[in-house]
Amino acid sequence: MHILLIDAFSDKLIADLQRIATKVSYLPKATKSEIMVMLPEYEILVLNSKIAIDKEVIDRAARLQLVIRAGVGMEHFDLPYLAAKGIEALNTAGANADAVAEQAVGMLLALRHNIVQANGEVKQFVWNREANRGREIGGKTVGIIGFGHTGSAFARKLQGFGCQMLAYDKYKTGFGNAWVQEVDLATIFVKSDILSLHIPLTTETHNWVNAAFFAQFHKNITFLNLSRGEIVVLRDLIQVLGTGKVQAAGLDVLENEKMETLTETQKALYEALFAQKNVILTPHIGGWSVESKENIEMSIFTQINANKKRCRR
Repeated sequence: MHILLIDAFSDKLIADLQRIATKVSYLPKATKSEIMVMLPEYEILVLNSKIAIDKEVIDRAARLQLVIRAGVGMEHFDLPYLAAKGIEALNTAGANADAVAEQAVGMLLALRHNIVQANGEVKQFVWNREANRGREIGGKTVGIIGFGHTGSAFARKLQGFGCQMLAYDKYKTGFGNAWVQEVDLATIFVKSDILSLHIPLTTETHNWVNAAFFAQFHKNITFLNLSRGEIVVLRDLIQVLGTGKVQAAGLDVLENEKMETLTETQKALYEALFAQKNVILTPHIGGWSVESKENIEMSIFTQINANKKRCRR
C-alpha cells in the first residue's frame, strides 16, 4: 500500500508507517496543485485540514481506499461522495478529548476569576482586588451541549468542583450518570449558569447559536465555545456580551481562522470582539497538546495497520 501524508506529523509516525507500507510519502509543504498531481498513486491519504476532500480531489484519487483526518471535524470532507465511491473516511475521535476538556476548564476558571484581566493589571502596577472579585463554579449549573468525547471529558474534569452538570445531545440518549444529568434543551436554557458547546459543524448547527438562541436563557451565562466558530453568529455574541446576557466568553475558535484572509466585515467584527474585556481568545489550541498529538498519531497508525490488507495493492 502507498500512503500520502500532507500535513505535519512526527518522524516517529512516518517511521512506524514505513515498517508496514510499501511507500510512504510525507509532503507537509506540498501545494494543492502538487497534491493533485500525486494523488492517483495512493491508496491512503492522511491529513488534518490542508485541503478539502471534495469531488475534484476524490475523482482525482483513482486508487484511494482510505482517508484519515488527524482530528475530529469532518466538515471539509464530502462524506456522501466518498461513500458512493467506496472510500472509507475515518477520524481520530477521542484522541484529543482530554486536551479540549482541560482547556475548557482552564478558560472557565480564568473567566470566572478574572485571571487574565488581573494578570494584565498587576503587570501595569495596578493592585485592584475588588474589581477582580471572582465568581465560583461550585454550586452553579453547567450546561453541556454535545455529549460525545469532548463533552463527556469536560464533565469528568469538572466532577470535583461541586457544580450541577446538565447535558443535552440531540443524537445520543441514556448517557446520564452519577455526576451528569441528561436533559432536554429547554432545561439547559432554564437552568444553566455556564454553557459549553461540544458539537460538530454541520448544516444543522451552522449559525445555530444566534440572538434567538441566547435570548432563551433565563440567567446571564458564561459561554464557552471549543467546537467550531461557524456555529456562533459572532455579531450576535458581541451584542449579548454588551448587554450582559453573556457575562463572559471563552472562544478557542472563530468563523475565519485564517487571519490573512479576513474580509473588511470580519475584521471589524473581530476588532469589536477583541475590545471586550470579558472575552478570552485562543487560536484553536484546545486539542493541541503534546499528548493529544501522540494520541492522534497512535490512532492513525492503528487504523492504517487495521486496514493494510484491504488497502494492499
